Amino acid sequence: MENFLKLDIDRANISNFIRIRISNSILMIGKGRHKKIDLENRLCPVGVVVVEEIRRLKSKLQLESTSKEEMVESLNKLGQKIPPRHVMLDTKIGKLVNKLRKHEDSDIRKAARRVYVKWKEHFVSHAERPVIEVMCDTKTDKMRTSGKKLLAGSLELEESHNLPDAIEREAFYHHKRLISYDYRRTMRTLVFTLKNNEDIRQKVITGELKVPEFVQTYKK
Repeated sequence: MENFLKLDIDRANISNFIRIRISNSILMIGKGRHKKIDLENRLCPVGVVVVEEIRRLKSKLQLESTSKEEMVESLNKLGQKIPPRHVMLDTKIGKLVNKLRKHEDSDIRKAARRVYVKWKEHFVSHAERPVIEVMCDTKTDKMRTSGKKLLAGSLELEESHNLPDAIEREAFYHHKRLISYDYRRTMRTLVFTLKNNEDIRQKVITGELKVPEFVQTYKK
């Protein structure tokens, strides 16, 4: 799979856009110095976040089967990140966090409030923060969309349902966000299991079998 890193660097009123093909790491070069960034685990500078991770956590927070502990953990992970403005708008994660500030559970409310306050304070003090964005190519998006459709069919749910999306994102996350051979094997196994094992399918739908546990069990 081909991945591209788009760097938006603004120095002395000069904007340079660099698109570099990568495998598991990339070399950033500038003014006689270089820095290697490990993208296998998507290690990014503080304040920079991968859109996919935000979407994965959002999907988990939206699942009715997600436990209180998992919701608090997901909110805490969000609190460790500072999504750029365009990511906030694209994912609508801010609206979800704001909504969870009114959750019936006090621990979830408090966790959501901590995230909300941290993000708000950041945007007030960093109005012009530069952005480093990791982008997926069209082929990757099409393959992932196809996988979600197959999962929805196996679950006998509408494609718009959040569960197929959550399962695919969890599988993608476990395979280092790469469309690898093992990712494709895992997706085929998940689809086959849901389609042919009614007991497992019902447990996943009802939340008796959590998405992370389900994916981890059948991960290749």
